[in-house]
Amino acid sequence: IKSITDFGIFIGLDGGIDGLVHLSDISWNETGEDAIRNYNKGDTVEAMVLSVDSEANRISLGVKQLSSDPFNEYLVNNDRGAIVNGKVKEVDAKGATIELADEVEAYLRASEIQRDRVEDATKHLSVGDDVEAKIISVDRKTRNINLSIKAKDEAEERQAIKELSSTSTTSTTASSDAQPKTIGDLIKEQMQ
Repeated sequence: IKSITDFGIFIGLDGGIDGLVHLSDISWNETGEDAIRNYNKGDTVEAMVLSVDSEANRISLGVKQLSSDPFNEYLVNNDRGAIVNGKVKEVDAKGATIELADEVEAYLRASEIQRDRVEDATKHLSVGDDVEAKIISVDRKTRNINLSIKAKDEAEERQAIKELSSTSTTSTTASSDAQPKTIGDLIKEQMQ
């Protein structure tokens, strides 16, 4: 590393040529000063050549491109609609940051914790709590994942009603021939 600037790292290459690793090409997850702080002038760095502009005598390099993107790898198996597990990393009144995997985080808004209105997420979640939730949105450009425990619970309830209603249609009951409408009706029917 020859020098570190506000916009990236200049690296001396063979033949007396310098290449630039722009801030956006240092790390998949860290940005700005956070990404640069792990590097010092004089360090030896491995980088990939991203582009060469011979007219302007510029070589663009990338460090993050040497490894796969943990965010995209996670989404290969867990895209929108998937039920995922994570651990609460941070929590405030508005919601919680959930660590889903190494270097992969998501956000759980207070309004998505349960059906009843939640004014303060800290009353329902604490740092270190395990959370099971549904991925309700993914923004690959901004690298944001939003979660919902409420949506997961509603999906599980719909599935349970569907399963109970399919088993109840095969059994006969003396009380009525009409299809039950609530979980309570379904449970009562199953008990009979």
